[in-house]
Amino acid sequence: MKTVYYRNVFLDTELNSLGGGQASRVSFPSTEFSVKSSQLMKLTLTSMELRRNWYSVNKYNNTFFLYNFPAAGAYTKLTIKPSSYRTFDQLATGIEDAIQAVAALVATTCVWEPLTRKFKITLAGALATSYFVCFQVAGSNPPPPAGVNSGDEYFSDVTEIVGGKRTSAGWDGITPNNAFVDANTVDAAAKVGNGDHFSKYVGALNSIEAVYLRSGIQNNNFQSLSFEGGASGSNPQSALVSTSILARIPISRSTYDDVFEIIQYEDYNDNFSMLLQQQHLSDMTFVLTDHAGRSLAEVAQGQSADGNLSFKISLRWSIIEQEVPQGEYRVRPPASQSMGIKQSQQTSG
Repeated sequence: MKTVYYRNVFLDTELNSLGGGQASRVSFPSTEFSVKSSQLMKLTLTSMELRRNWYSVNKYNNTFFLYNFPAAGAYTKLTIKPSSYRTFDQLATGIEDAIQAVAALVATTCVWEPLTRKFKITLAGALATSYFVCFQVAGSNPPPPAGVNSGDEYFSDVTEIVGGKRTSAGWDGITPNNAFVDANTVDAAAKVGNGDHFSKYVGALNSIEAVYLRSGIQNNNFQSLSFEGGASGSNPQSALVSTSILARIPISRSTYDDVFEIIQYEDYNDNFSMLLQQQHLSDMTFVLTDHAGRSLAEVAQGQSADGNLSFKISLRWSIIEQEVPQGEYRVRPPASQSMGIKQSQQTSG
């Protein structure tokens, strides 16, 4: 395959947003973006810029629960305040504040232990059977228990933030996993009741490593189901399915930085492209999501609609053709009046 022509397309989503603001539609003049039946269209992302205008701890990763409190079988929701925590000590204070917001647990403390990269929560005021729970249940399978809302509470990335063992899809719906352990050791046992609860795994200041640019047009790319929050329907979790993802934009820093607040991507190797099946390109929608297919979390209602989560992209639209097979040649006619390019015609030798 070889490229016989290309155009650059520059898109700013600040003004032409749709719905809640994180989708953007562009209308292509179809006469200028069309190919012959023997040709294919290729769309490649060449650059992207967006400001990091969301909090690293937000509604998608800030909710966990204290189980068996205030009574056996009950769940008490604990919500870390959405913010851009820049140090683990700040995040430990945020976790402590979330627990102390429950009046009976006001004597509880939380500290960060830097050598093991874990949190230590010293629980006070709970029952002897109480323990912490982090839900990350895809597809609401099984349905959430009483006291836990579906959606962001039941499928949450908080397990990555606090370093807890998750309760995931397929649990028995009765007894959730204990997220924390009783010691800062490899073989530590699950911890219940008052006293020191340690993260089972390492904590994190952020739960997304990249953002994903999706298009509303059929393409030739595939994904695993985790990029849709694990909602599989009739597909097994190991299946690859067709995707709307055009590009993965890495986030190089785990926390917000005053100087390097803009996330930038430049492509030099055709990393992210798709072949289009149609002969004319008319309307196309672009959406920015996290790794689970969710829109970026707003810091306040209306942020997206007001253009404060907008992004800028550069695309290369190309016409590609099969290489000339051996024994054949091409006769080049005069340049097209409508497109200003040389089209080619294949004849048998």
